[in-house]
Amino acid sequence: MKVAFKLDSRTFELLGLAEKDFSVYLELLRLGSAPLRKIAEACSLSRATAYDALKHLKSAGLVSYVDAKSHRYFVAEDPQKLRGLATRREVAIQEARQAIDKLLPDLRSVMGQAGHRPAVRYFEGESGVKEVLQDVLLTTSRIKSKTYRVYSSSGIRDLIFAAWPKYTARRKAVKVHVKAISVDAGGQIAGLDERKWLSRAEGGAPTYIFIYANKTAYVAADEKERLFCVVIDDQAIASTQQMIFDALWKSLE
Repeated sequence: MKVAFKLDSRTFELLGLAEKDFSVYLELLRLGSAPLRKIAEACSLSRATAYDALKHLKSAGLVSYVDAKSHRYFVAEDPQKLRGLATRREVAIQEARQAIDKLLPDLRSVMGQAGHRPAVRYFEGESGVKEVLQDVLLTTSRIKSKTYRVYSSSGIRDLIFAAWPKYTARRKAVKVHVKAISVDAGGQIAGLDERKWLSRAEGGAPTYIFIYANKTAYVAADEKERLFCVVIDDQAIASTQQMIFDALWKSLE
């Protein structure tokens, strides 16, 4: 009678194994020892695929073999060796981390040789926009003024805040202030914020723009109302947008 095993695929990945590798290893545990043909049949795999899995398992120390007169018989090693494999990978990752820490100064110096370049990141969907909103609050909370600027529009406002309904409550909780220019009618004062209106007409702009610290974030939606966002991390661009915003802010009632 076969016992069903459930192991998350991420566990395979963390051990450096594929799901087919574990399938072959499990069948070998059941069979005791077997030639390639029998292993492939038991796992419903082609011989080539089964052989690749066996090679991978052997390199991981989980399979060995014995050559008989006419066949090579493969044998599964004790399952306790899975723990040993996990330990070896953990040690390897720690060593890699230490090596990377030593390399970082040199890598950063190489990056700087090309001169300054803005960092541009792209986000999609509600989860992506929520990540941007989290960055707005986190980044702004770390600057002295704790204030960001935003051009808001009813055409996209509801879609953005549906991505994180508790955004305003969180903003107030971390004491982040906001200056908002509404490009059309709508928009409410919720606390720790100021708002002015560029226009009281309905319709609005198709893009929401956040200006915070060294960053600007442009949030829009496609024809199916799917959100996307581009964040530019660049002091010069953010400063220019801030100057334009502040001049407009002073001109509005």
